[in-house]
Amino acid sequence: MGGRVIMLGDSLTEGNAWGRAFPDCRVLNLGLGGDTCAGVWSRLDEVAAARPDFIFLMIGTNDFLRGATIEEIVQGHLRIWNDLARDLPKTELRVQSVPPYMEEALPGLPPNLDIIAVNHLLAEEAARRNLVFIDVFSALADEDKQLPPEHTTDGVHLSRSAYRLWEDLLRPYLG
Repeated sequence: MGGRVIMLGDSLTEGNAWGRAFPDCRVLNLGLGGDTCAGVWSRLDEVAAARPDFIFLMIGTNDFLRGATIEEIVQGHLRIWNDLARDLPKTELRVQSVPPYMEEALPGLPPNLDIIAVNHLLAEEAARRNLVFIDVFSALADEDKQLPPEHTTDGVHLSRSAYRLWEDLLRPYLG
């Protein structure tokens, strides 16, 4: 384990002390509250300047919450992936699924089934590109495909127990 690691995403990424979770790595947390696929794409110069060995990308929750379609979220990812491949050809991109949310906490939004569809398309494309795809959704979801109360503070954001599960899920992909 080791190397330069960038955690890239929105408030879900921003909300954890990744450097403490992975002390053998030099971790830069580039999670930004409220960020979307377009926002991450606009910050890729900062990512490239850091010259990481690994990037762990999780983005799409805010796109989803703001009404983006499945296709728009997938296309947003592909734009990010393409630019990272061009600008950082030696960096290993680890694509993480969009996590579930608690539907009853945010009524009126599309169901987690739409997130599952996004994740399925991302996993297929990651496989075509020989990228690592990490299924965070399944690690955090209950049997009803919901983010359970013990893993959230408000229906979307994660509790400490959820971060521990996420950290454990990522540990094997750090080297």
